[in-house]
Amino acid sequence: MTHDDSAARVAILDVDGTMHPRTIGLALLREVSQRGLGRGDAIAEVMTAVGQLRAGSIDFPEMVARSTAAYGAALAGVEQAQLVALAQAIWQELRHELFGYVRPLIARLGDAGVTPYIVSSSPQEIVALLAADLGVADCHGSLFTVEAGRYTGACEFMPGAPGGKLTLLQKFAAARGAGLSRSIALGNGPGDLEVLAVVGRPLVFEAGPPLLTLAHDRGWPRVDRLNVLDYVDRALAS
Repeated sequence: MTHDDSAARVAILDVDGTMHPRTIGLALLREVSQRGLGRGDAIAEVMTAVGQLRAGSIDFPEMVARSTAAYGAALAGVEQAQLVALAQAIWQELRHELFGYVRPLIARLGDAGVTPYIVSSSPQEIVALLAADLGVADCHGSLFTVEAGRYTGACEFMPGAPGGKLTLLQKFAAARGAGLSRSIALGNGPGDLEVLAVVGRPLVFEAGPPLLTLAHDRGWPRVDRLNVLDYVDRALAS
């Protein structure tokens, strides 16, 4: 049996815009701003970069590079314990906004013996809360460097950067002896393209261009919050 013929399967699941209608990392950053923590100019730069992407004036890699650097700068000097406490507080609100399909999805993956892996560009401090809420043991968010209990302003790892999610998926699958040809990827944006391209069961969730166009050209199923569980059931059965 080759590695990719393995019966073991994984499912890599995006968060922002896929499992949750909002970008939970931006919601956390807004809370940081409202509490008077962090650097206001850097917080504004994060929002500017995201807005320019949505307006089409910059591309996705540039947005990731700029927003990652600015997010790190925004947190510089903040105590990690403070950010964790803010994440816990805001998650109590955000958890009620999860798309209705999410909890049934996790249950179906578990029943089928497929290991879910939640990966997001939002910070690990809040992604871990989402995963724990869903009973998912494995997750990975962006990691910002901490020394002596405070953020330094640097970013150790950003899943949304080129090759980020792909590297995580390959390591995760290899550690579990799982093949990718029958594994699942669920995502909605350019940062998910690399993992959608390597699994045998890609599902493109409510995407806009350019991912929507690529999905059409490559014959990838395009799903939405109403029919995604039907497509997941088909993926699990095949």
